[in-house]
Amino acid sequence: MSSKKQNFRIEVKGINEVKKGLMSLGLTARKSRTEINKSLRPAANQLARGMQKAYKKQFASKNPGRRYNPTSKSYVFGKRTADTIGITTARKSREPGLFVGPMAKKVNPHYWRKGASRNLAAMQIEGYYRGKKFIQYPDVFRATAERMGEQVSNKAQKDLGRLLEKMIRKAGF
Repeated sequence: MSSKKQNFRIEVKGINEVKKGLMSLGLTARKSRTEINKSLRPAANQLARGMQKAYKKQFASKNPGRRYNPTSKSYVFGKRTADTIGITTARKSREPGLFVGPMAKKVNPHYWRKGASRNLAAMQIEGYYRGKKFIQYPDVFRATAERMGEQVSNKAQKDLGRLLEKMIRKAGF
């Protein structure tokens, strides 16, 4: 089995300066964190779309989202597995931040080993046993983050600059 993987992180330069600027303009720590997260969201959306596209390319199928419904004994078309890739706000952190990847809330239930439901996108990356054979696919999330890291970081810095300019105009300086 694979060892626990470390999350990949894209750093954006200038967040601390923007945070200090917003504090000097009279915003509380919580409000400045919220404003910074709002300005980081377009860059995170860009990364999420890139990850969805890479995931769809890696795991192409003829019938995306097709699931067997045992109650009606027929096949139904639900969400694609790539649709579970999204953005989550770092709520337990005091620092601004967004997480991009497969979301636990949008689980396509795949009951695996003793009835545990897991997100298929996460399962394919972490690896799983099919019979006695361990199957693990390349980590498309990490590869996409590395490929798009510079582009996402530049967009985030540009949006943070706009946010600070907007707050300065709003304060009347």
